[in-house]
Amino acid sequence: MQQTGRRPKQSTSETSLPDTPEAAKSFPRAKILALFGVALLASAAYVMSGTGEATPDHYAITPVMRGDLIARIATTATLRPLTQVDISSELNGAIQAVFVRENQQVMRGDILAKLDTTSRTLDVESAEASVTASQARLSDAGISLSQAEQNLTRALALSKGNAIAAQKLDEITATRARAANQVKAAEADLAIKRVDLELKRLDLTRSTLRAPINGVVLARRADPGQTVVASTQAPVLFTLAQDLARMELIAKINEADIGAIDKGQKASFTVDAFPERVFEAAIRDVSYAHKTENNIVTYEARLDVSNADLALRPGMTASVSIITGETKDALLVPSSSLRYHPASDADNTSTEQSAPSLEQHNRVYILRDGKPQAVRVETGVRNWEKTEILSGLADGTSVITADGEADLVQ
Repeated sequence: MQQTGRRPKQSTSETSLPDTPEAAKSFPRAKILALFGVALLASAAYVMSGTGEATPDHYAITPVMRGDLIARIATTATLRPLTQVDISSELNGAIQAVFVRENQQVMRGDILAKLDTTSRTLDVESAEASVTASQARLSDAGISLSQAEQNLTRALALSKGNAIAAQKLDEITATRARAANQVKAAEADLAIKRVDLELKRLDLTRSTLRAPINGVVLARRADPGQTVVASTQAPVLFTLAQDLARMELIAKINEADIGAIDKGQKASFTVDAFPERVFEAAIRDVSYAHKTENNIVTYEARLDVSNADLALRPGMTASVSIITGETKDALLVPSSSLRYHPASDADNTSTEQSAPSLEQHNRVYILRDGKPQAVRVETGVRNWEKTEILSGLADGTSVITADGEADLVQ
């Protein structure tokens, strides 16, 4: 069969190959660019078509549930006796004897220690002698006054018969007046000497240190032979606690938490000495005065503590948990739902009220038609994890707690 010079046609299902080497080199690059453009167009069409809108899977949601809730504030505190007395000496001198030891129970009036009384005993004797001398001078002044009054009486009788000169009568009258003044001066001097005697006796009494309260000796810093120098900063010789069966906690409350603290609130605490034991306490009062340490403002709360078994000791550091609120069978939501805010302002809408009128900490967000909707709520007791809802939500409602794809939290 005779062949013609025309090449047979290729099938339309086959891909035509480049006829030149230059075309063969440019072919892969052109193909890749075309495929990339198609992908971009497809992504844009996906977003514009609405398939990229938010869905429930884009939010972490939690259903509203009922349960019990206790709100607490944690802080640290120091234990101390309700009444603690530091005893110093008001006098200078050497300690002659000490009659108590640490941890000893004492009664009011019991002798704790005595200072050397030699010099003060002599001072008392000297003051007594001065009082005796003043009494004698007062007696002499009284005798002189009595004699002057008798002379004046006779002179007045003689003056009626003109038997005495007027000048002589004046001299007798002046002598009587001076005698009366001498009596007053002697009386005043005696009073001064008596006061001085009482002061000397008081100093002698103060040489004996006595317990001012019933209690226990927490510390003894006095020893026989020790010299005491009284001053404005007199050294503390003894420390007494009135009753260790009843103590108090001094807790530091941060200024951010002070609004939740009130008298009568219950608390529990632990100490390092008994880590497995929980002790009970109650707030007695809260100080209005503040303290600032490292630019942190705190207020002191005083809590009553029962220590019948004397397990607790003054100075112990306690970890305190104060109950500021408690509720049972309440409607609860995660506290994170009150802190949540949609990332997009376009999602910040509400079916009942506009979002700008809702305060951030008094609203939660729920999903409606796949979008976050703000709902005003009234809150009650809360802690960091959960918050009581008094109104605004119903049982079974789910609230948004965070953005991002997440499984439904049961």
